Amino acid sequence: MHQSPNDKNHYRDITLDNQINVILVQDQAVQRSAASLAVRVGHFDDPADREGLAHYLEHMLFLGTKDYPRVGEFQTFISQHGGSNNAWTGTEHTCFFFDVIPEFFEQALSRFSQFFVSPLFNQEALDKERQAVNSEYQMKIHDDSRRFYQVQKELVNQQHPFAKFSVGNEETLCDRESGSIRDEIIQFYQSHYSADLMSVVLVGPQSLDELETMATRLFSAVKNNHLHAKTVTTALLTQNEQQLYVQVEPEKDARKLSLSFSFPNMEQHYATKPLSYFAHLIGYEGPGSLTLLLKNKNWVTSLAAGGGISGSNFREFTIGCLLTAEGLQHIDDIVEAIFSYMKLVFEQGIESWRYVEKQAVMESAFRFQESVKAIDLASYLVMSMQRFPIQEVLYGDYRMSEFDRSLIESFIPYFCVENLRVWVTAKELEYDRQAKWYFTPYSAQKFSDAQIQRWKNPTHFAEFALPSKNPFICYNLDPKPLQTEQSLPRLIEELPGFRLWHLQEPEFRVPKGSLYIAIDSPCSVNTPQNIIKLRLCVELFMESLSRQSYQAEIAGMSYNIYAHQGGLTLAISGFSEKQPQLLHMILEKFAARHFEQQRFDTIKTQMLRKLRNASKDRPLSQLFNHLSGILQPNNPPAGVLAKALEEVSIEELPEFVSTLLGKLYVEMFVFGDWTQEAAQGIADELKDALRVDNQKYKESLRPLVKLGNNGTFQHEIHCDQDDSAVAIYYQGTDSQTGTIATFTLANHLMSSAFFNEIRTKQQLGYMVGTGNMPLNRIPGIVIYVQSPVAAPIDLVASIDEFLNAFYMVLLELTEAQWQNSKQGLLNQIMAPDNNLRTKGQRLWVSIGNKDKEFNNRELVVEHIRTLTRVDMIRFVVNQLKPRTANRLVMHTQGNQHHDAPPLQLGQEIGSIEEFQLMPKDIELG
Repeated sequence: MHQSPNDKNHYRDITLDNQINVILVQDQAVQRSAASLAVRVGHFDDPADREGLAHYLEHMLFLGTKDYPRVGEFQTFISQHGGSNNAWTGTEHTCFFFDVIPEFFEQALSRFSQFFVSPLFNQEALDKERQAVNSEYQMKIHDDSRRFYQVQKELVNQQHPFAKFSVGNEETLCDRESGSIRDEIIQFYQSHYSADLMSVVLVGPQSLDELETMATRLFSAVKNNHLHAKTVTTALLTQNEQQLYVQVEPEKDARKLSLSFSFPNMEQHYATKPLSYFAHLIGYEGPGSLTLLLKNKNWVTSLAAGGGISGSNFREFTIGCLLTAEGLQHIDDIVEAIFSYMKLVFEQGIESWRYVEKQAVMESAFRFQESVKAIDLASYLVMSMQRFPIQEVLYGDYRMSEFDRSLIESFIPYFCVENLRVWVTAKELEYDRQAKWYFTPYSAQKFSDAQIQRWKNPTHFAEFALPSKNPFICYNLDPKPLQTEQSLPRLIEELPGFRLWHLQEPEFRVPKGSLYIAIDSPCSVNTPQNIIKLRLCVELFMESLSRQSYQAEIAGMSYNIYAHQGGLTLAISGFSEKQPQLLHMILEKFAARHFEQQRFDTIKTQMLRKLRNASKDRPLSQLFNHLSGILQPNNPPAGVLAKALEEVSIEELPEFVSTLLGKLYVEMFVFGDWTQEAAQGIADELKDALRVDNQKYKESLRPLVKLGNNGTFQHEIHCDQDDSAVAIYYQGTDSQTGTIATFTLANHLMSSAFFNEIRTKQQLGYMVGTGNMPLNRIPGIVIYVQSPVAAPIDLVASIDEFLNAFYMVLLELTEAQWQNSKQGLLNQIMAPDNNLRTKGQRLWVSIGNKDKEFNNRELVVEHIRTLTRVDMIRFVVNQLKPRTANRLVMHTQGNQHHDAPPLQLGQEIGSIEEFQLMPKDIELG
């Protein structure tokens, strides 16, 4: 196997007697073992009269087998032993995966393997899980990506399996007079799931011989039905579906243009990646680019090239734009400009040095590939085995073997008007059809003769130019010698209003690094007006940078600037050699800041649309947005920010930036392949760029409303959607390690039992769970359900019933289950960093949390070790049981439940402004 020099794992590939291909991975440092199985079965295989059956089967395989018949047993076992599990069903593949602490890997794998040997298809579980599939369908019925996808399905050759409805619902999966669906799902399973369509990956600290023994013993019983030769031969598109101009109405206020060109499957060309080459040039954003021309004309706000649907006998190449209101009036002009730029690419852009640049970037990424979590590696590799030869599964996505001009040029004819479909997504267009299942209004008509002639003979644009050589590609790719054996960040400079932390990373020896720069400015977060001005300035600055920074991103560097409760943060990561160059460019742009009216209008409109569209988000997302907005005054909900943004004018921004710089506090962390001298040098450049006359230094406060001993508060959000939803938040009294430990363990103990009760048994909804929800360092737990079948009053009743009985669940745990569950959590918390990036993020969070000794994690772990079952029962009874709890209940009553009684519980929060006058916890950092 072609393996990265930076990859310390040991690999072995084997084929079992039943023809399952297996990759075994020994990672001696891994804290959780993982397994994944992929099978070449997806919704393309659904019977025409049972759409969604493959997806339904994926759900059912988790719910009982001959050796482990109890419904929910697998999930409970995984959760109690520090793991997680999931699965997905795609067009032609279904993938299952889990992780667990290594001591219990073989036991978990025994349960997992039986999904594919002896599933029971319990009748009661079938009925309940059909509701889960239906809830999943209902939950996304207003999701614009799903609505658009359904239109795509209706505008392909209806004989192609892509045309089928993939999710399924209670209509397509119902029992019929002829009998229960159980017989059909068993028949589907027996006739489609086959060992020779499967790939398996096992990752763990065990030796390769031990892993091979497990794989052979547990997966050899999977039946081989000899289906490996199955193929899809029907064409995705015929002439009837080509040259279509499609208009689609979205739920949210959005304007998008997409050009899709149809190609054959391209997997055989993975080693040269011709479409990736085209995407790289067409998607260029720098001087002379297509993107910049369209932005300067105020027609688009962004452009991307290269994505699209794909399958075993088709591949789409898409060029997508987000449009301005003006751009919506110039669709034909934009399409013409795209063809004009592509003509330049095809005539002058097929050059070996451009390919070599892209090749160098991919090789660098592979050479210094960083490790990932075992579950991510397993689920990635198991799908790579379905795509690449076994020796290329690690390398296939990175490989660009050689510049092949004739091969690249052979695909140019596919970028023609005859092979084009144009998709316009926007409100208030003309629609004459409605898509099934998602009820999407749309229209489709053939291109006019005028359009065809114009796009075949596009105007030449003098502004167009191809990208110049990339100055950010790094060729000096050896990490610098270590100066010290320092293992934790050190504060190397502290001045009024400025702190500089540094760590030359000793563990992950790669030529990469990260710069984190937090700029606190109290005046930028003291009112909703200033909060939105800060976000507007960030968006304007990011947009102005994009035309110059595109080359840096192509070369393997990334940057982000984001606003938060204290001010804003700039983060830069990637290869460290050229990071000073990127930072210098960013600071130069900042020094020359000026605000253009056209860009201001475009970005402001874009932000307003996004904020207003939040009211179309799924109900649970809206509850969480309002929950944080109510409790964190520096983080107002979307509606408040939209109202504030409406009043902002461009004339206010220069004075706002000056005020921001006049009172600030900067904390910087230089991490990775950086010497102390280099860190000090870029810190000096940053200080010079931010210095102004009469500057004052002050860190921002981050207030959090305390619920106190006031019982239950409740607040209703009106979402105007079919589903109801509830989110119940419990808040810690302080940020001491003991409080954090107790909340963390309580959530860990509850999560699997709650899911099993509310979703698997009661089938109240698809989105069901509990989660840790720390706000401003104060720990918290949130319990949530979104439901198409129950109103808030019923959801809260079910949640309260669960909480009232949960202490009994703790009492019934055996001592071994109690200890294993705790140990699983401890393993999760203390899991070592997988790579440089995750370690840098963890240390940066510690700096932000004022954890100057970088040991809060260890202190929490030590406290969890001391917690007894009695401690947790006392916590549940005193703090979570409804009668005694101090909590905030957020809820929304769905349109399907208007006839249900309204939820009347505790104290209604009428005025948020008045509620925010309650006592607050005030934290720095």
